[in-house]
Amino acid sequence: MPPARDAPPVLLVTGAKKSGKTTLMVELIRHYETRGRPVVALKKAGHVVAPDEPGTDSHRFAEAGASVVGLTWEGGAYVTRRAGSRSSSRTGRRDLLFDHPLGVEDLVSEAMALLPPGADPLVLAEGFRDTPYPRIHVIPGPGRPGRPAAGPVLARWAAVGRSGPPSAGLEALVDAVDRAMPVLRRWSAEIAAVPGGAGRPGTARTAAAVLVGGRGRRLGGTDKWSLCVGGVPQSRRVLDVLEPQFDRILLVGRTDADGAPAVPIPDELPGAGPLGGVFSALRAAAGCSVFVFAGDMPFLSGAFIRHMLFEAERHAGKFDLLLPRWNGYVEPLHAVYGPGCLSRLQALLAREGSLAGLRVVEGVKGARVLHVPEDDIKLFGDPGVLFLNLNTPADLERAETLAAASGGAGGVHPPGEPRRKRDPVLQFRTGDSGGGPARRGEGGGPPGTRRGGLSG
Repeated sequence: MPPARDAPPVLLVTGAKKSGKTTLMVELIRHYETRGRPVVALKKAGHVVAPDEPGTDSHRFAEAGASVVGLTWEGGAYVTRRAGSRSSSRTGRRDLLFDHPLGVEDLVSEAMALLPPGADPLVLAEGFRDTPYPRIHVIPGPGRPGRPAAGPVLARWAAVGRSGPPSAGLEALVDAVDRAMPVLRRWSAEIAAVPGGAGRPGTARTAAAVLVGGRGRRLGGTDKWSLCVGGVPQSRRVLDVLEPQFDRILLVGRTDADGAPAVPIPDELPGAGPLGGVFSALRAAAGCSVFVFAGDMPFLSGAFIRHMLFEAERHAGKFDLLLPRWNGYVEPLHAVYGPGCLSRLQALLAREGSLAGLRVVEGVKGARVLHVPEDDIKLFGDPGVLFLNLNTPADLERAETLAAASGGAGGVHPPGEPRRKRDPVLQFRTGDSGGGPARRGEGGGPPGTRRGGLSG
C-alpha cells in the first residue's frame, strides 16, 4: 500500500438501485472537473466483467472527466488513472488490479498514489452505504424516503425522471457540498486515523451521556436500565449502539458501569429529573458538547446518531442545542447540548434554588436551537420507533413486538436499519429544483415518545 497522505474529503452517493445515483455521480464529476478540481470516482459493484467497457459506469465516470476511477467487487478491485488526465501519476503507473476487494480507505490510498504530490481531489463514491462517510442520499421522489440511510446525510436528491438534474438544482447541491468541504475533510481524516476506517469522527468534541438514574414509576418502580427487550438487556441495547460511535460514554446516575466501557458519574442534583442529569453530564464533560440519551430507548439508530454528530460538526458555533423535531414536538433526550447550556442551567439553579419539577426544555429557554427536521429523521426510519421509550407496560409490549419483528434477541437495531441549515437537508428533482422540508403542524405524538414543548 502506498504511504499515507492527508485524507481527501470523501462524499458518498447512496440510495436504492436504479434510483439515479450514477447519473448524479456523472453530473458532479463534470461540474468539478470543469472547475479544475480533480475527482476520484469510486464504486462498489455487485460484479465486474470489463471495467473499461464503453457504457459501464466506470467508463461513464472516466468520460465525465474523473482523474482516477476505482471499482471494488466481491472478487477484486481495480484502480485506474484516466488516459489524458491533467494529473500525471507520481509513480508512473496508470492501472492497479487486485484479486481481493478493497474498502473506501484502501481505494482512496491507492488512488492518491496515482495522482501527483499536492493533488487535492474530491472523492465521490457510489455505494459503500454502511460506511460512516457523509453522503448525498438519492430518494425515489419528494416525500418518499425509500431505503433508509445508513450514515450522515449532507443532502438528499429526489430522482424524478432520468434526464439528469437541472443546472439550477445541481448548483444548489454543489453549493451545499462546497460549504461543507472543511467538515468533509476533517470527517474523512478522523475515520482514516484508525486502521480499517474505524475512527469515530466528531466524537473528540462530543461525549455521549446516558441518563440511567431514574426508575419507572408506571412500571412498578423497575430499574429500566435492567429491563430486557427481545431477550437483550436495555443496557446492552443502548451501549451496543453507542460504543462504535463515541470515544467517551458517561452513565449519569450510576455508581458503576457493570463492566461496560463507560464512565459512571453521580447525579449531582438527585430528584431534579432529566434536567439534573443533563446538568451533571455537562459538568462532567468539561467544556465539550454532550449528546444526551434517555436510558430507556431500545431502538437507537447508529446511523441517525452519526447524522446528528455530522450536523453538530457542520454547524459548530452556531447553536447551543441540536434537537430532533417531528409531529410538532421535540426530543430533548436524544439531543446534542453545547457547552453554553451549562451556564444557562447554572444561572437557573442559582435563581430558582432547584431544577426539580422543570422540563428539560425549560432549562435551556432562550438558547440557540437548531432543529433536525422530520423529513431528515424519516430518512433513517420511523420516528415513532427511533424515539420509543419505555414508560408503561404498553410501551414495553410494543417494544417486544418490534424487537421480534427485527430478529428477536438480535433485534437491537430499529426495523429497517442494517445490522452489522440551520441549512435543511436539500432536496432536488430531476426536472425542477425542490424545496426544503415542509413545515409541520403542531400535534400530538404517538404513545411511548418523550415530548418537550420548545418551538422555533
